[in-house]
Amino acid sequence: MAFIVFAVQIFRLGFVLFGLPLESSIPFFVVWFVFYGFYFLPDGVLLATATTAYDLKEKKLLHVLYSFQFSSGKVLQFFLIPVSILFILSSVFSYILVEEHVGFLTRGLLIQYKDRIFENIPVKTFLDAGNLVVYVRDKEGNTLKDIFLKYKNIQVIAKRARYEGSGRFVFEKGSLLTEERGKYFLMKFDTYRLDTEEYLVAKISERVLKRDRILNAINTLSILPLALFAYFGSIKLCKSHTHLYVLITIGLVLHQIILFGFKVSL
Repeated sequence: MAFIVFAVQIFRLGFVLFGLPLESSIPFFVVWFVFYGFYFLPDGVLLATATTAYDLKEKKLLHVLYSFQFSSGKVLQFFLIPVSILFILSSVFSYILVEEHVGFLTRGLLIQYKDRIFENIPVKTFLDAGNLVVYVRDKEGNTLKDIFLKYKNIQVIAKRARYEGSGRFVFEKGSLLTEERGKYFLMKFDTYRLDTEEYLVAKISERVLKRDRILNAINTLSILPLALFAYFGSIKLCKSHTHLYVLITIGLVLHQIILFGFKVSL
């Protein structure tokens, strides 16, 4: 399930991940799959418990256990041992790693990617990077010559410019055109600094961090009820594989709806 989510995400981040060195991409891959691996752990417990319990029932192994004075409750204890181990592991990782950490790394990758683009701006080509459009006639080392830049409601034309990293440009000898309340203002300058705010250093939001830890705790606590639902549902309600698939689908959908509801409300 983590791979399915990543396959969707790769359409948005693929050009970034494959445009950066491995030392930048590998930590993102590791954090991504560790987080989503444990995020989908309750669903994995549901799936594994339901299929295993139904397999024991279908092969008449439950009847063998019943003949040795094992009740459904005692058989459940064998399931709860691995479930408890996974619950403990999920509790640890749910506190250490949250979705905001994945978002932080994503924003960091985007910043690195933008930096690489602006440090290597192609000449005589309009470069469109979201809210930023840049055109450079010529380059000499780190100096950009005859540059045009449009950022939001600001347009700059300058003879020279330098890119200092993290979205900061320094222009020399040029003109600045801005729009305020439907009016245009034109001014000349010798030196002008532009700090494009969307490319500042990525930061972790403490508010989002707190919300994500609460969501992780709710997700982890769902392991136990999902395991019980899968176990008793499989041996009590499922009389065919179709019933089993319906049971699993209902459990997965309900789990994700509950998580989504909490995420929206927090």
